Amino acid sequence: MSSVAVMPPPARSPGTLPPRPGAPPAPKAGAKPATITRPRILAVDDTPDALRQLRDCLKALNAECFTCGSGSSAVEFLSKDLVDLAIVDVSMPNMDGFEVCRTLKHDPRTADIPIILVTGDIKSEDTNRGIELGAFDYLTKPVDPRECAVRVHAALQMKMLRDELNVQLMAPDEQRQAQMELQKKMTDFQHGMTTTHWQKRFGQLSASFLDDIHFPLAHALASLQMLVADDRLNDDSHQRLLLLHSQFRKVNDHLRRLVNVSVYSRSQQLIRPAELVADMTKLLEPEFSYYGIVLDQQLDPTVEWWGMRSELGRAILYLLHNAIEAHTERGPVIKRRFEDESEEEQPKDDQHRLPIIMALVEQTEHNVVIQIRDNGPGIPKEVQEKIWDPYFTTKTPPHTGAGLHLARGIVRAAGGEVELRSPGPACSTQFSILLPINAEPPPAPFEELPVEEADAALAEQEQQEQQQVEEEPAAQA
Repeated sequence: MSSVAVMPPPARSPGTLPPRPGAPPAPKAGAKPATITRPRILAVDDTPDALRQLRDCLKALNAECFTCGSGSSAVEFLSKDLVDLAIVDVSMPNMDGFEVCRTLKHDPRTADIPIILVTGDIKSEDTNRGIELGAFDYLTKPVDPRECAVRVHAALQMKMLRDELNVQLMAPDEQRQAQMELQKKMTDFQHGMTTTHWQKRFGQLSASFLDDIHFPLAHALASLQMLVADDRLNDDSHQRLLLLHSQFRKVNDHLRRLVNVSVYSRSQQLIRPAELVADMTKLLEPEFSYYGIVLDQQLDPTVEWWGMRSELGRAILYLLHNAIEAHTERGPVIKRRFEDESEEEQPKDDQHRLPIIMALVEQTEHNVVIQIRDNGPGIPKEVQEKIWDPYFTTKTPPHTGAGLHLARGIVRAAGGEVELRSPGPACSTQFSILLPINAEPPPAPFEELPVEEADAALAEQEQQEQQQVEEEPAAQA
């Protein structure tokens, strides 16, 4: 397919704006590069609709977007001008995305441009091939604007760090320590991105596997239930079947919880947040036990909300993981006690030493509230605004810091907000998901109405029914 017409501007370094008339001269070599304020991004796809969608996503990020409709035209464009990032579709005729990636990485002039590959086949075994060729990350079709924003931000941050390192390599010897620190920061960041990429691929494969075993497991449960009800079985066989049925039921419940967060909801539904929080804490039960964390739940089962179950479940899971990570520096309880058997067990009444996470669900006058609290070290005031930035983290790899950013994005997409208080009331850190009330309370049962109102409602209902009977013959005539 022919490429989309692109008029390249005059050649200049990526991440910089063109010179204005009367502007001061450009800084000399060795000066610290400016932050990328309006990134230059090249989008490559042979499908016009997909290219248009990707271009709209990039324009929403205030990016200067260029488009090409084939791999060869993209290589030709980059031979004349540079960009800060290239987003390339994998499946293209003649020169596919892998070949584009290989060509750009073998050219010293374009080797430092981060490349995000776009694929529509999430089950393909070739997903790691692009990473081996030097690609920075992957996007899946159809491209989700929020995911695109996170991954583009990460790629541009890496590009900025790499450019800064290249400039510092020309600096005097006294700046070598700063260069080494920056190199370590880049290595840690790449490690976190690789881990995140693998976790996403593994999660997608797990969701497919869970979907495949759901129906066989349900059929096995139904068959066991029929066998248990057979009166001809002796007591020993009956007890064995009851035990097997109980174990299968436990597996089925766990499978249901995994499906609720691994498979995207296709439509909104009535959700009881208390049940969803209970499911998420059940999934994380092994981690609570491993780190000796006490879980305190105060969940109002009457609270209801309309929304996407899988999305809200993920947001809750992100916040619970964040609370668990606040306590993980202690190390696992079992490991600590085996290392030092003389260590005294922590007293149960010492709330400052005993790790506690509390989950609360309630409804206020204006919001459905889901709170996750912990008594960990807390969040310093100077970084409380930064924690929402994608890939900002105070933890070591493989933690990437994307969880809080994604949780707030999910809640905001549902019309809500996530608030942080550290220190919170009676805790070190409190995250509150505030959702707008959108589930109407059910009407009062007929028999609970006062006698006068019940008689009036009954009379009105009979009048409406009589009116419908009279209007039907008139309509037929």
